[in-house]
Amino acid sequence: MEELRVRRIREGTVIDHIPPGKALKVLSILGISGSEGTVVAVLMNVESRKLGKKDIVKLEGRFLTRDEVDEIALVAPTATINIIRDYEVAEKFSLTLPKV
Repeated sequence: MEELRVRRIREGTVIDHIPPGKALKVLSILGISGSEGTVVAVLMNVESRKLGKKDIVKLEGRFLTRDEVDEIALVAPTATINIIRDYEVAEKFSLTLPKV
């Protein structure tokens, strides 16, 4: 299998382990259409040992609000959020469904 390479981000957020086919919904939740200037990498249907297939969204220079995280959890409860600072994972957490 050929290795998939996407440039690392210096500062921002990586949303990993998104169920396959849900990355575009995640972008919609975040209000990202591509015209606002945010650098975004979207990988869809990539191989995953944990899920079989998964989507990944990388956001350069963008951090999520609690409300955004809660909304993403509704469509992608298996996702994990990685906060990137100076090219390193500074914080990583799994999503939980918001309390109603």
